[in-house]
Amino acid sequence: MPSGHAVVDGSNIATEGRSEPSLQQLDEAITQFIAEYDFERVTVIVDASFEHRVAKSERQAARQAIDDNEIITPPAGVIGRGDTFILQVANRANAVVLSNDSFQEFHGTHEWLFDEGRLIGGKPIPGVGWVYVPRAPVRGPVSRRARAQADEADAPPSKAPTKATKGRSQKKTTEAQPDTKSAASPKAKATSKKPAAKKITRSKQPGANTAAVWNAFRRANPLGGVVTATVESFSSHGAYARAGDASVYLPLRLLGDPAPRRARDAVAVGETRDFVVHRFDDDRRGIDAGIVPLGPSTGKSGESASQAESNLQRGGPTVAAKKAAKKAAKKAPAKKAAKKAATKTPAKKAPAKKAATKTPAKKTPAKKTPAKKAATKRR
Repeated sequence: MPSGHAVVDGSNIATEGRSEPSLQQLDEAITQFIAEYDFERVTVIVDASFEHRVAKSERQAARQAIDDNEIITPPAGVIGRGDTFILQVANRANAVVLSNDSFQEFHGTHEWLFDEGRLIGGKPIPGVGWVYVPRAPVRGPVSRRARAQADEADAPPSKAPTKATKGRSQKKTTEAQPDTKSAASPKAKATSKKPAAKKITRSKQPGANTAAVWNAFRRANPLGGVVTATVESFSSHGAYARAGDASVYLPLRLLGDPAPRRARDAVAVGETRDFVVHRFDDDRRGIDAGIVPLGPSTGKSGESASQAESNLQRGGPTVAAKKAAKKAAKKAPAKKAAKKAATKTPAKKAPAKKAATKTPAKKTPAKKTPAKKAATKRR
């Protein structure tokens, strides 16, 4: 039987029926939960990004609640986001979990989730408030895969060959051993010494990638690129997909414009489709992708913070700078043509003005001079 301790999946409850978490909704849910259930202790755990995803008006209060240990966040860089931390705390404390998540990717390692009374779900009903009910985790393709992997890990190793019996059979085996060693050819020995090719292993936890997988994906798929992935599971704040060996996170804000209330409203488990790469997380080696196209601004959904800083230090052009350069390149020929026309026009008109001024100056004195002399002679 579970103890008098309850662990609340804060990010899940705060996002129930919403696209982004709400600290006010989380407070209301916990207050009513404590009033209905007589637990000696209630521990609220949220994702590390919780305080940055709530509304701006709630961020200071969320930060204060975290500093006061009213809300707990997992250690930095934890694999599997906050779900791993939540289940480990609940398992060690033998506690009840309040969440609408089924934690399918952990069914192989946390079978106690299927014990009666270990999982409670809740939903806010308009005019009624929060309604809580016991629930059982949903078994899906991700659950079956996780349980199969756990069974393979728990399987005993293959049995060693049985010892040879006494007598002739034992002598035959001992005599056969030198023959097999001497029969080994130099080529076989040479090939056996070659190092085995390195295999790129992928992480079993959603949203987490090994360094080799993450770096290979990042080199092959730049920001804004399109990658084909298969949706594997849902979470309280999005979904997880698999692109080859890489695990890709699909947040709700990138699954539509406006963002859907639930990930299943935009995608389905087992669906294979194209997604746009929006962000690389250097700290946890995460990959964020979605359906909506990549935004033009750097901070909105494009480069990660470290990428933006390194780009500025190197003096690399931003998206806005590239657009401005293209516009300037198109307008430059028109300005040059206008300058050439302006310089050529006065050069052509200059000779015409000089000719007009010289012609009357020469003809006028030539005609008037003989007329005056003739008049004086007649007188």
